[in-house]
Amino acid sequence: MHYTSITEPVFASADGKTIHCVVQFAEFATPLPFLAAEADPVDHGRQIYADLVAGKYGDIGAYVEPSLTPGQQYAAAIAQGIEVACVATPALNGTYGVSESEVSTMSAEAQFVALYQEFTNGQTTLPWTDTSDKPHVFPDTATFMAFAKAAAKYVSACKQALAQLQAGNAATFPSNVVSL
Repeated sequence: MHYTSITEPVFASADGKTIHCVVQFAEFATPLPFLAAEADPVDHGRQIYADLVAGKYGDIGAYVEPSLTPGQQYAAAIAQGIEVACVATPALNGTYGVSESEVSTMSAEAQFVALYQEFTNGQTTLPWTDTSDKPHVFPDTATFMAFAKAAAKYVSACKQALAQLQAGNAATFPSNVVSL
């Protein structure tokens, strides 16, 4: 294909191997969006890429990382877990998961504690692993309930931020640092 002009070049990838641009091909009446690639399977694609990199059509705009969708922001907030800082029991300090299954397990334990004032293991303490599978021991039911409450509030705030963003409103996700 023959082209007469190329405008608006911007790197389309962080590695610089693709460039978005607008190309006026001789065969078409209007300019077309085009993705030029270093490894383009078509000759004119590789040539356009080479011409752009050589500066024949001006400077190439910098690559801009695309914004995350609200769903991706929510997933990232949940994936980071909650970072617990416990002054009374520093051995509990760590990052704990808050995925749907982790919160479900946590809620079941909290519900049992609320009903029976004891842990499901029948002990006065409860081991709980963090995101790196390191076990921490909750010294009592009150501390565990504070932990479960903090996790639930964090997940709820994340869901509320997601709902606001999906509705087109401004919102920010909460800090994942919680104090017990």
